[in-house]
Amino acid sequence: SNVTLLQRHISMILEERETLIKALGMPPLCKKVYPTDANFILARVTDADGIYKYLVQKGVIVRNRTRVHLCGDCLRITVGTKDENTKLLSALRQYV
Repeated sequence: SNVTLLQRHISMILEERETLIKALGMPPLCKKVYPTDANFILARVTDADGIYKYLVQKGVIVRNRTRVHLCGDCLRITVGTKDENTKLLSALRQYV
């Protein structure tokens, strides 16, 4: 049923969100991961502009929020599928 599919999707998002929050807290390029109840994560990083451009080159799209008031050096990361999140985390680990 549609309700069952929706419940599975919500469970997947919650699980993937927790995985991303834990993983983002580990690389040295992430200074802070803000608490969230949404399907996205706001992370303060060392260089939002540089990391954003790098991720775009890798085919990973996030939102650069560094020019939004009080969001300097922040990226907004939408929780994706396991494969999408793995691609994001892999790219971040390779960022120099």
